[in-house]
Amino acid sequence: MRPIKVSAPGKLHILGEHAVVYGKPALLTAVNRRMSIKIVSSRKKQIQGVWEYEKEVKQLLKILEEEIQKRKNLKSIMPYSIKINSQVPIGSGLGSSATLSAGLTASLLSFLRVPWDKKTIFDIAYLGEKFFHGNPSGGDLAAVIEGGFLWYRKEFEFLKTFASLPFKPHKNIGQFILINSGKPKESTKEMVEKVAQLKTATPEKTQALFNSQEELTKQMVVALKTGDENKLINCIRLGERNLEKLGVVGNKAKSIIRSIEKLGGAAKINGGGGKKEGSGMLLVYHKDMEKVLSLAKQKKLEVLKIQIGVEGLRRDE
Repeated sequence: MRPIKVSAPGKLHILGEHAVVYGKPALLTAVNRRMSIKIVSSRKKQIQGVWEYEKEVKQLLKILEEEIQKRKNLKSIMPYSIKINSQVPIGSGLGSSATLSAGLTASLLSFLRVPWDKKTIFDIAYLGEKFFHGNPSGGDLAAVIEGGFLWYRKEFEFLKTFASLPFKPHKNIGQFILINSGKPKESTKEMVEKVAQLKTATPEKTQALFNSQEELTKQMVVALKTGDENKLINCIRLGERNLEKLGVVGNKAKSIIRSIEKLGGAAKINGGGGKKEGSGMLLVYHKDMEKVLSLAKQKKLEVLKIQIGVEGLRRDE
């Protein structure tokens, strides 16, 4: 049997993270940092290229295998060897767990010669997201499967709706970049739980922040479609302030963000965030990106130049 190859992209939350867990919309996009997975039959199960997370990957595979066996009435799964090669950094807000869950699900189904579509992948891989994050929105997973630009909303645990946006950003919209504020000490699961605790303690205040994020997310879509850079920058700035009020942004990230704002740009976290140390990758926009690149060089900050709106999960022959 020839090796089966599958790949999936990382993702970015352009706006709407955390609020999306509570039924508010999120605007996401797939980025050109991909994870590729190769699977082939083997005498003994082997997993290669899983970094320091070998234990978690083994647990994830067990969850996915059991769900596939239950759905397809399979008594057993023959041994296989998996090799993972990833450009998606862990704990950065780029959706590494969603990319891994979707990629492994597609790989296993292909290996077992079970026909699959995007909904099947989502439904099975969502169990992987729950394993990693406890109460995920499913937005990250939808973005890496669908690719492009995605409008996502978790209506209920049993109902999640999403649609690919029928346009690309206006030609006036320039390039986004990522700046690394440092790997968070906390997991995404811990940050989601932190927001849940805040919501319990101050429900009206927290709901007002979620409502604000919903309006800003809608405005962001309009800004991207019409090419209104000023509106786009304002949405990012105000969205970031709301995230800071939710308590998911650390001082190191705040310092970088304020420096970018002083230059006339905008930046925000784009995932679960982090409070104690780093907050992951920051999504950055400026009308004159050279000013930001100069600042990053001066402060010795890691910069990632990215493409957004790329292709989602695919079978690579």
